[in-house]
Amino acid sequence: MVLSTVIWGSIPVMAVWSYLPSPIFVFFRVIISTAVLYTILRKKLSLSYRYFSNPFVIISGLLLAANWVFLFYAVSLIPISEAIIFYYFGPVIAILLSPLVKERINSFNLINVILSFAGILIMSAGTIYLNPLGLISAILSGITYGLLSITSKHSSKYLSPINLVFFQVLISSIVLFPFVLFIKYSFSVNDVFIAIFSSVVQTVLALFLWYDSMKNLNVQIVSIISYLDPVFAIIFALAFLRQIPTIYTLIGGTLLIGSGLLTTIIALKDKDREPDINIE
Repeated sequence: MVLSTVIWGSIPVMAVWSYLPSPIFVFFRVIISTAVLYTILRKKLSLSYRYFSNPFVIISGLLLAANWVFLFYAVSLIPISEAIIFYYFGPVIAILLSPLVKERINSFNLINVILSFAGILIMSAGTIYLNPLGLISAILSGITYGLLSITSKHSSKYLSPINLVFFQVLISSIVLFPFVLFIKYSFSVNDVFIAIFSSVVQTVLALFLWYDSMKNLNVQIVSIISYLDPVFAIIFALAFLRQIPTIYTLIGGTLLIGSGLLTTIIALKDKDREPDINIE
C-alpha cells in the first residue's frame, strides 16, 4: 500500500507534462490499462462478467473516471501541492462514511477528522489567490475519492482486486470516450510514452497493490495510510516542476498528514494486540 502511494505521488507531474486536456489524459490512461489487463486476464475473466452489472462495480468505475478527471483538471490550473492536499479531503469523507461498511468510528478517528478539517481550513486561507475552478475541481476530486473508497470496498467482496481494476477502467473508458470525439487536442511522442507509463505502472500496478491491500485492512486504516500520497506528490512537484508549497500548505498539510500518520501507528499497534481475524 505504501508503494502504491509512491507511484500515485508521481501521477500529477505526468499529467502536467502531457499537456493533454484532463478527460483525454484519463481516457488514454484507462483505455490502455483496459487492453493490458484484458491481455493478462483473458482466461480468468469469464466467471467475473456476471458482476459487470453489479451496481457497486458500475458506480466505482464512474467514480474512478470522475475522480481522475477532477484531479488532473485541478493540477492544470493550480499548483500540485494545493490540489493534492485538497484531494485528500477524500479520506476524511471515507472515515465519516465507514459506518456504511459496518465499521465503527472510534473517538481517536474523530479527533483525526477534526485535525484534518483544521488543516483544510488553514490551507483555504492561503488559496484565495488561486483559480477558483481549480479549487472546486480539487475539492470535487476529494469527494469522489472518498466515495470511491467506500464503493471499492463493497466491490472487492465480489471480485478479486485485479478483476475489479479491469472493470473499473473498462467502465471509465466507455464513459470518457465521447470526450475524445468533441475535445480538440494534439498527441505527441512524449504523450504516447506518458500514456503507456501512466497506464501500466501508475494504474495497473498501483491499483492492484492498493486493492490487494484493502482485502486485509479496513477502510479507516486504508484512508489513513493514503495520507502518504500527498507527501510524495509534493516532493515530485518540487523536484521536477520547481513548485514550492506555501507556508499555509505546509502547515495545513502537516496537520492532515501528521494526524494520519499518528493514527496509522496507533491503529497498527491495536491490530497487533487483537487476535488474528480473517476479514472478508
